[in-house]
Amino acid sequence: MTKESSSTRPSLVGGGTALAVAMIVANAGNYVLNLFLGRVLTPAEFSDANLMVTLMLTITSIALCLQLVAARFVGIYDESGQPDRSDRLARTLRGYALGAGILTGLVLAGGSALWSQVFHTASFWPFVILGAGMPFYLVQSVGRGVMQGRLRFPGLATSFVVEMVVRLGCGVALVALGFGVNGATVGLTASFVATWLAVKLLARTGPGRTGVAPDLVAVRGYAVLVSVLLLGQIIANNSDVLVAKAFFSPDAAGIYAAIALVGRAVFFLAWSVATVVFPVVARRHASGGDTGSLLTGGIAAVAGIGAACTLGALLLGGPVLGFILGPAYGDLAAPLAAYAGMTTLFAIANLVASHELSQGRNTQSWLLLGASLVQLMLLLVWHESTAQLIIVQFVAMVLLLGVMVARHLLTRSSPYIPTEEGLPR
Repeated sequence: MTKESSSTRPSLVGGGTALAVAMIVANAGNYVLNLFLGRVLTPAEFSDANLMVTLMLTITSIALCLQLVAARFVGIYDESGQPDRSDRLARTLRGYALGAGILTGLVLAGGSALWSQVFHTASFWPFVILGAGMPFYLVQSVGRGVMQGRLRFPGLATSFVVEMVVRLGCGVALVALGFGVNGATVGLTASFVATWLAVKLLARTGPGRTGVAPDLVAVRGYAVLVSVLLLGQIIANNSDVLVAKAFFSPDAAGIYAAIALVGRAVFFLAWSVATVVFPVVARRHASGGDTGSLLTGGIAAVAGIGAACTLGALLLGGPVLGFILGPAYGDLAAPLAAYAGMTTLFAIANLVASHELSQGRNTQSWLLLGASLVQLMLLLVWHESTAQLIIVQFVAMVLLLGVMVARHLLTRSSPYIPTEEGLPR
């Protein structure tokens, strides 16, 4: 056991537990909001509201890219005794995030009329409202990355709870007042602003004007590696909802959106495991330590989360949704369980790719991206029913996990070689 792993284990376990609990609370709150929307809104309106969430999750790829880049380099710079360099990196990344947020907001708001036609929404205003929150959403991701890299998991956990509380409170209040999909989208944007404020207080970074300048060439190169994984996540996590929205009737798309919520809950609960493992692997790998036990433990945790969610969906999913949302949702136990099981396979594959990525390699990420593209092509060909969409995704995820496991068994982690990508010059 390395000195680093011994000294950080108590705080890692405690912080990781706090983060996992916060993720459960946050996902539960988001799920309650979606159940409320499903109960109050018509299936067509619910489909529009869920589209805004899907677009937000798609844009999350940019936020997660910034967060993971910050987490890895902050962890390595701090490990080498250069916290000022970490703060300077955070300042630079916040500038990038602000620019990307403004551009993304302009694309959403400026093209709102077009997006409304493409996705058959009742109004273009939700796209405008969502776009207004993008700068806040992307800037806060850098602060989350700093907390992740410095293993400040309680603060990171708090930011997720704040995001959920504001989203749930504003969303429920505005929809109850009659603002419908627009009100739900305002809740999303308000949660971005609140999270930005919370992270600004919790991250506690320095001014970032002193210290050695970060190696921005290495940072940009690593961002490209991260983008491969995140692009695969976007396609795998959201393509089915977009295909259903484009090819199903509004009511059928709304019912499928309810099923997809379960899968998203499984993935984001499992993501809490990857969030804890990622910076620890980066630090341990940088000091020459073995990281295999971290991957094994992470896979066990993700599998346990997925199994519990799948069993819960099978036993309770249909009756609970039928009671809360109405009889149209009452016979969904089987597809809910199948979707949760499929997403568990994807979450495990994602953890394996994230583990490798934290060490500066991304072969598994390319495999994940390739499988997500295969999934998308299959969905575009076979999309006649909910069952068909789920089966297609199951096939793609089984193939992905099989290839990744085979490759992992045939290779071993290479010894660490210091490079400019991770260590100061």
